[in-house]
Amino acid sequence: MRARALRKADRRQEFDSGEPATDLFFREYAGQDQWRHYVGVTYCLFDSGRPIAFATLSAGSLDPGELPPEVRERLPRHAVPVLRLARLGVDRRHQGRGLGRELLYVASDIAVKMRVRAGCTGVLVDAKPDAVRFYERHGFRRLPITSRVAGAGARPVRLFADLQHLVRGAMTASEGLTATDSLALEFRRRARELSLTHEELRSVVDKLLD
Repeated sequence: MRARALRKADRRQEFDSGEPATDLFFREYAGQDQWRHYVGVTYCLFDSGRPIAFATLSAGSLDPGELPPEVRERLPRHAVPVLRLARLGVDRRHQGRGLGRELLYVASDIAVKMRVRAGCTGVLVDAKPDAVRFYERHGFRRLPITSRVAGAGARPVRLFADLQHLVRGAMTASEGLTATDSLALEFRRRARELSLTHEELRSVVDKLLD
């Protein structure tokens, strides 16, 4: 399943994650952020032409003093660039299929490209408390400060993953899978890092089977 940036013709009004604030953002404001204000881009996964999961990404910066010591010590002392995962939602009719994990892979791919073209140290997210374990399973670590994001309910938890941790997180998520599934996960990750086309993938598989 390939992700692509949101388009104006996409049927957003049918999206239902079960979280009213998430649904309202996707239906009403994701397009404004992307095409009017240019403050974020929303990437979607589709089923039968309908968006069933999305992640909104934007550029950001972070004071190294907010990072864990082992990350902070290898960075300059001024603010460093990050890719911010501003929103993530999955239609409740498709939850449990690993689509959230798939969107994290999309974010990590973009972070790698951003690092080469403009600079990026990792991915930052302000997560709802009940989503913290999901991010931690995929290489994110809690920061030693409280999230600055305001809102109703419990205060979000700020987490960060440098690119090395994102890669490790992808492999940690494979625990409990069969050997074949784990191999497929690693193969797919490497193929994305190398930006292989479908034709190149087929060529690699043919060589493996020779």
